[in-house]
Amino acid sequence: MTPEELFDNWLEDTVYRDKQVDAAGVHLTVGQIHAAHSRGRLDFGGSELKPCGTHPIELTERTPGDQYAWWRLEEGTYVVRFNETLKEGAPLSLLVGNRRLLACGCAIAATVCTGGEMRSVLTVPGCGVHIKQNARIALLRPLV
Repeated sequence: MTPEELFDNWLEDTVYRDKQVDAAGVHLTVGQIHAAHSRGRLDFGGSELKPCGTHPIELTERTPGDQYAWWRLEEGTYVVRFNETLKEGAPLSLLVGNRRLLACGCAIAATVCTGGEMRSVLTVPGCGVHIKQNARIALLRPLV
């Protein structure tokens, strides 16, 4: 499957096709960033799974009147929710950090995605990072 087919047939809530699709895959955009505030729990069978509690990180305007605001993140680990969602029944796809994110010293946990909301864990280095709303920080690549 090509990135174009993935975008056209399997993704919803996309931002801008011309900037999101290239030969490497489909670039995913940041919808929300959350910080963990309470411990999660997991076990072998999954019956005792309890996701960690999270709260949204507030956006701040860099310049008054800007159309899009910024997340100003300190060193740490965050949960990113992407704007885009995969339709149910979508083929397996791999979500990884893109070069722009890596250039800022950040990392995204590689995740195999099927259908529904896409999320991943974002790690921010000691110097921190600012991320603008709808920034393209991850790449979704079809596995088949």
